[in-house]
Amino acid sequence: MKDSHKAIWLKRKNLGRPKYLLYFGLLPWGVGLTVLTSLFEFLSFGSLNPIWVPIRLIIFFFIGFFVANGRWVAMEYRFEAPGPRRP
Repeated sequence: MKDSHKAIWLKRKNLGRPKYLLYFGLLPWGVGLTVLTSLFEFLSFGSLNPIWVPIRLIIFFFIGFFVANGRWVAMEYRFEAPGPRRP
């Protein structure tokens, strides 16, 4: 990996795990996909069923949480120095 990728990761890691999950998981996935699917529903059917909006928000928040958490773990594994190995 390039040093620029590591620098970006270190900057994001300095946010802390909760803020990282919020900024890179919950907000883009949760809110973004909710807006996108609601817009798709409105364009397809000509109306928006308000009961589905909070359901979508909850489901996409969970998806965003797991995606961002997986990325956090993968980046820690990729860029952190491994500890000493025991025989």
